[in-house]
Amino acid sequence: MKCPAPEPSLSACSLADLEAQITELAGQLNAANYRWLTLIGEFDRRQGWWDGSLHSCAHWLNFKCGLDLGTAREKVRVASALPRSSLPSGAPILASKSERRMPE
Repeated sequence: MKCPAPEPSLSACSLADLEAQITELAGQLNAANYRWLTLIGEFDRRQGWWDGSLHSCAHWLNFKCGLDLGTAREKVRVASALPRSSLPSGAPILASKSERRMPE
């Protein structure tokens, strides 16, 4: 049995359906987070945050996205490291996993 949508009655879902939805959403969240970090990296490289009043991309993330400044700095640090890591070659894998459906 498939879980009803929207989620008001998750108690009607089988454990297998819950597991499938949890793991599918985890993949989608990871793919979205990777995409978000790549956007932040490009935004920072282009200094899109610069308007004369903000000190850094981390300050922009704090102001525009509501991130704690320490967390924002960490996001910018990770985003700027992505092009030097092996992750970009895995980007199609992340995207394809998030688009896959669990067998029914």
